[in-house]
Amino acid sequence: MEKTFLAVGLMMLLGASFFLDNTLEVSDETNKASLFDNWKTKYNIQYPNKIDERYRLQVFIENLNYINAFNQSPEEKTYTLGLNEFADLSQEEFAEIYLKLRVPNSDNKDPKDKNFKYTQGAIDWTDGSKIIYPDVKHQGKCGSCWAFATIGAIEMNSQLVYEKLYTLSEQELIDCSGQYGNLGCDGGWIDKAVDYVAIRGLSDIKDYPYTGVDGACKWNRRSFIHFVSTNRINSCEVLAFSVSYDIIPVYVDATLWQFYKNGILTTCDKNLNHAVIVVGISSDGVWKVRNSWGAAWGEAGHIRLAQGDTCGICIAPESVALHH
Repeated sequence: MEKTFLAVGLMMLLGASFFLDNTLEVSDETNKASLFDNWKTKYNIQYPNKIDERYRLQVFIENLNYINAFNQSPEEKTYTLGLNEFADLSQEEFAEIYLKLRVPNSDNKDPKDKNFKYTQGAIDWTDGSKIIYPDVKHQGKCGSCWAFATIGAIEMNSQLVYEKLYTLSEQELIDCSGQYGNLGCDGGWIDKAVDYVAIRGLSDIKDYPYTGVDGACKWNRRSFIHFVSTNRINSCEVLAFSVSYDIIPVYVDATLWQFYKNGILTTCDKNLNHAVIVVGISSDGVWKVRNSWGAAWGEAGHIRLAQGDTCGICIAPESVALHH
């Protein structure tokens, strides 16, 4: 009888332990599910059916675990990750939507880039002292970073050259520059977009609003009629010098950018897959880069990259020259 009570007691103890362990797991999963619900509300996310929602919850939890593991790692970090509107996308899905560019490997690499050290004064085009800095835009689920990089550079540099503030149409480039070699929401090129603008001009965004999907080309009233051209920049040194008097669109490897929250990104591959704009450099050479994923991403829509050719920023910059 005593052995029976002992066995029953042991089973109860093991059962209690199992229950507590699973309660902690359920509680943890419940908290994550609640966080997912709050996240959906914040970003106004809705799914077509429960099956899709359950899958997105699973992806969300995997991303949350990855973000927490990165931020809580004992290794010293110069940047942090955070939940944002991309939290329900796997890395592969994110790349398929937002990293559509495939910039060929370039021989345009200066050996000095490896040891580049910036020693000049800080430049920050976002502080409002030299230009009226435009709000960061959002390309939506369209691979149109190339159009936003082109338009952003033209809009900001026009203030310097023409002393005029333009608000130009990315959608026109998406719809109309195919004959110049661009692929709309499937990707495009800064220089080919500039070729289109040089010949055709551009509409104002109010006359040709952004839809974020490929559409039929429409001919609207020209708001911007100036000759523009691009000049390839061939080193970190020349890029840093150019940023002192110009706003420069560049190609980068943004594979690790999905959950960037703040700080200085120091390590990155150089498989160029995204177009952005360099809008500053600090006195210690940290690049300030304007993205096109909305102001809620990163540091108010921007990211800081460590000095040198981080993420391939110095491989293929395109200076956009405006002419009277």
